[in-house]
Amino acid sequence: MQYLRAVLCGVGLSLWPATGFGHPADRSITFAETLSRCQEAPSVRAVAEALRVKRSLDANLGAMVANPQVTVQAGYRNDTGGQGADVQVSIQQPLNLAGYAKARRRSAELESATLHAEWQAALLHERLGAARLWSELWGAEQAESNASEEVELAKQLLSRTERLFAGGAVTQVDVATAKTYLAEVQTRHLSIEGEVVELGLSLSRWLGQSGALHAVGQPHEPKLPTLDDALVNDALRRLSELPEPVRRRLGEQSERARAEETAAERGMQASVGAMVLREPTAPWAAFGTLSLSVPVFERGQRERANLMASAARRKIESEAALSEAQGDFRQLLHDVSHYGELSKLITETLLPSAEREVSLRERLLLAGDGTVLEVLQARRALLAARTQAARVLASLLGSRQRMALYLTALGLFDGENVR
Repeated sequence: MQYLRAVLCGVGLSLWPATGFGHPADRSITFAETLSRCQEAPSVRAVAEALRVKRSLDANLGAMVANPQVTVQAGYRNDTGGQGADVQVSIQQPLNLAGYAKARRRSAELESATLHAEWQAALLHERLGAARLWSELWGAEQAESNASEEVELAKQLLSRTERLFAGGAVTQVDVATAKTYLAEVQTRHLSIEGEVVELGLSLSRWLGQSGALHAVGQPHEPKLPTLDDALVNDALRRLSELPEPVRRRLGEQSERARAEETAAERGMQASVGAMVLREPTAPWAAFGTLSLSVPVFERGQRERANLMASAARRKIESEAALSEAQGDFRQLLHDVSHYGELSKLITETLLPSAEREVSLRERLLLAGDGTVLEVLQARRALLAARTQAARVLASLLGSRQRMALYLTALGLFDGENVR
């Protein structure tokens, strides 16, 4: 009976949730901080800097597409007409008659728009990935906390069992059972600990940070609108407005605009100018000049072929990006519903049932109708249920956060609760 009280005391204490967490991370980060740091991630900053530089330099584009040309010819003449210095000075200004200035401004605008869409796509991609990684890290840390507490309780149980065995109150089977259970929970704890470190490093690399990160705080659950058929159909219609499909579409337009720019650059051109002449027999003479270049043979066919081929490729990539967005959105719809139902089943049915089974096994053991092995088996089931509950809750919150980000990007959610 003394042994049974000791066992039940240890079992009872283990029902309390873990209150502390030891994490080998360099720095802690909340979910809100994770999302805010996405703007400083290398993949996002790189595009933002490229866009800044391009806009600042494109602002210097002028209306003239060619520079004036000055030619000076000097020499000495000695002929029947006389002798002396001979100088010719001419200046010419090429003029494009095929709309090159307008075409290059159009290309520059589309290139900037493509970079801006790329920045938006990179930021959304970064936030979606960060939300998933942070949620997975948080869920793994909750599981590690449960496993860590269970290790300490298993050690206490083994110590009590060994003392009682020394006093002849229990058998070797009970000691072996307690040792097996301790080894089992230690193995589980080490396995989850490795996963936590790996996820912490993955989140750190994703954000462009150094060292492993530790997820702190309770993840916020956004108050999503009701995901009814009307909202879902509206979202599916708007998926082409997401940054990535827009970027691919603008990329195709940019390639076509550059092809038109190339054709305009090689189009008809005129050069107007003047020439001043000084000869030994005349103080000076002036002439007006006009030349015309007609694109009979060279029209930039080589460059245009590559640009149009790239445009054709980007058109297919744009369609693929839309299909991928549709698949991602439908997967998110499934995840929100799936993890919601699973979390409800675990918290309302599985956890209470596992806790009640542990309680009933303890009573049977106290009454002499049960064994330590049966109690420990019930405890294994309870620990597994708690671990699953933590991971499922993390997956649910992460999927809801990603859904909020998607709906915000589509203009169907105000995004105030995405934090």
